[in-house]
Amino acid sequence: MSLVTLCSAKGSPGVTTSAALLAALWPGPVLLVDADTDGGDLALRLPGADGRPLDQERGVLPLLTSARRGLRADALLQQAQTAAGGTDLLCGVPGPEQALAASASWPVLARACADLASPAAGAVRRSVVADAGRVSTRSEHLDLLLLSDVVVLVFRPSVSGVVQARERLRALAPVLRPRGGTGPHLALLAVAGPTEVPALPGAVATIRRAAEGAVDLGCLALDARGAAVFDGAAVRRPERTLLVRSARPVVAALAALAAGPQRRAVAPAVAPAADAALLAAGGSR
Repeated sequence: MSLVTLCSAKGSPGVTTSAALLAALWPGPVLLVDADTDGGDLALRLPGADGRPLDQERGVLPLLTSARRGLRADALLQQAQTAAGGTDLLCGVPGPEQALAASASWPVLARACADLASPAAGAVRRSVVADAGRVSTRSEHLDLLLLSDVVVLVFRPSVSGVVQARERLRALAPVLRPRGGTGPHLALLAVAGPTEVPALPGAVATIRRAAEGAVDLGCLALDARGAAVFDGAAVRRPERTLLVRSARPVVAALAALAAGPQRRAVAPAVAPAADAALLAAGGSR
């Protein structure tokens, strides 16, 4: 069992759809956590298993409210709801105001997520796939990344997308993997259309310069038809969509990476200022 957190540097490269997709295909019991501090939208996009809207009053917000008294791993499952398709989902906060107001409680929630994915969780043990949205070294939910087995940076292979991903990884890497300590595996996941695929090797090489050992998980197809499933739309044979077919090798690689030697961080560090570097396929910044 593993804690896997997906995040982005800026914009909307497809973190939420990617997290929902990977959780739906995960090989084993899993909890999908909407931990986007800008405001979760999975509860708005996905209906419940019965076709009715999910209860937005259940999920991360009541857990953050009660976290000051401590939080057991099984409390996450008590607040979870089953979304269409069968994935157990922990709905997110309504907006950034609520996330900021509960900033002191995010580390407690992060620890509960890690405990749920650890052997100590016993009978309630299961993997956790978390959508963290945009992150920085000052994010309220940074502990979720620190306690993860794998942190996946999702990006689009445009010039701006690559530069933003590289600089965010450059800032996060020394915080998540402090010198002399342990830390999560760092991984890259592209979301690309057919015309963008040829640029992927150069894009990945550029971003990986920011963090030694960052793993390339491959690419999810930019497929509107396949992604419509995660907006509650009826899609015929979703398993045959380009999106799902592209996700299967990604899930296999991610699950294998997450199951590897544990690399959880023990202490944060101060991130250095980003330096100027050349973008492999796009010239200088």
